[in-house]
Amino acid sequence: MRNYVSMLHRAAICLLCLLWACQSNTPTEPPVTATPPDSVAIIVNQGTFGQDNASLTRIDFRTGQVVQDWFAAANNGQKLGATANDIALKGDTAFVTVTTSKTIEAINIRTGRSVGRIQLTGSSEPWRITLVSPSLGVVSTTNGDGIALFNPTTLTLTATITTGPATEGVAVIGNYAFVANSGYGDLRQGEPHAGTIAVVNLEKKQVERYLAAGPNVREVVASTDGRRLYAFYQHLFSQPDSLQGIIEYDATTFQEVRRWRLRCGGSLQYYGNALYALDYDPQTYGAKNILRFDLSQPSSSPISIPLPSDVTANGFAINRLDGTFLLFDARDYQSNGRVIVLNPNGQRVREYNCGVAPVRAVVF
Repeated sequence: MRNYVSMLHRAAICLLCLLWACQSNTPTEPPVTATPPDSVAIIVNQGTFGQDNASLTRIDFRTGQVVQDWFAAANNGQKLGATANDIALKGDTAFVTVTTSKTIEAINIRTGRSVGRIQLTGSSEPWRITLVSPSLGVVSTTNGDGIALFNPTTLTLTATITTGPATEGVAVIGNYAFVANSGYGDLRQGEPHAGTIAVVNLEKKQVERYLAAGPNVREVVASTDGRRLYAFYQHLFSQPDSLQGIIEYDATTFQEVRRWRLRCGGSLQYYGNALYALDYDPQTYGAKNILRFDLSQPSSSPISIPLPSDVTANGFAINRLDGTFLLFDARDYQSNGRVIVLNPNGQRVREYNCGVAPVRAVVF
């Protein structure tokens, strides 16, 4: 189980677009050769699984300057915790889930200073996070088998809701939270509601229904207009020849619209009426392409965007200012990784050093 959970903890990255400058502590960075968008990225580095070395890396795209451990630098050496996985932004405050430490860290996004910390208890480990309003945030709690609701303004937990075994992805559309009950694949597939998406009424704080998905359903993402929900499910490791895939649901009727059965590796993202995901080799866990699905077509095969061959892809993000990709290279998951900027055709533009095991999660 430890190896499988370790793999799960390598599923997340973070990108925030802001106006702020900083001093580089990586003087070996190559000179900037292009004029990037006026933006800053804050990268969440998961760290070595179970160890107290999660970190944030701050990259200024205007100057190429990088601060490797921005949180520690801004907080007198304080550590972020063990196994960071996701980030969300509301106003000038960012919220980072630190899974193994069971905390949600609130950070002033302009200074990097901590403004508070929410501590979860019991077996609840915060995984994916989304902010709905100044008074409502939603976080999946993986081993807690549900979601926790919290107030981002007062930094207090307000409710917990059980949804199913091993919750991972969460997305909110209107008054509903959609929660992926992965079941950790083979480990808990026989438990009730494993392999489903729970539809939670946030006002009533209860599950209203379950959507059939597939084994090990791990990610959910909403379309920009809120009309569609997309889910990624992964094959069972006891059945390596089985296909995994992506499902499209109507977010109003909760009906399945279509399904793509193919090998892909998550990092699911919606951008410009298209869906993006990594391809996936279940034997090596490696990805060679980003897959692009044109959602305007009734039935479309994905277009493959090739990735550099020297990368251990731990996910990617889309910079919504210019459509470029940020590819996260975890290398060996023990040493510092890097962020590689690719143009929309997959060609390498520039790269930056970052912390151990940068993970995928994007907020603009």
